[in-house]
Amino acid sequence: MKSVYPAEEIRAERITLKKHKIEMAETMFQYVDQDRERLGRFLPWVPLIGGVHDERDYIEMTQAQWQDFKMFDYGMYLNDGDIYMGNVGVHTISWDNDRCELGYWILGKFEGHGYVREAVLALEKVLFELGFYRIEIHCSGLNSRSSSVAENCQYKFEARLRHHAVENGQRRDTLVFAKLRDER
Repeated sequence: MKSVYPAEEIRAERITLKKHKIEMAETMFQYVDQDRERLGRFLPWVPLIGGVHDERDYIEMTQAQWQDFKMFDYGMYLNDGDIYMGNVGVHTISWDNDRCELGYWILGKFEGHGYVREAVLALEKVLFELGFYRIEIHCSGLNSRSSSVAENCQYKFEARLRHHAVENGQRRDTLVFAKLRDER
């Protein structure tokens, strides 16, 4: 598959995905900081975000990786009021194999309303249209909310990678879900 950029903005029914802008660094940091304990249970990068400067560095890294076709990371915004809610992104891209992985997080106060599901479905539609054949979601074996997003989006459970990742100093299993273009 030829490397190609997805749209910088993807609109769905209730949400819009937007490529990160440096102006969002302070808001993104505030969200991570106010929900640090909950997010840190499963996301290894949370302790690395200690200030707005770390969020700026993250956004700059995502912009550079976007340019290099290595990662496409989006902010998730509620259409009603253009309110930032979290992130969803495409990473671990294998252009030679038409494959990628999705990752996501959402602020706790927006959890449970189907916004992440909507984001995943909107993003996967674009990715399949671009030519990807396989999209994967990996999540902690203890993160039932994340695995339920994959299941609700009709991703098939493929594997439990035993003691695959370290979460908060403990070895944990990783669950792998996948959807193929033919399975839509």
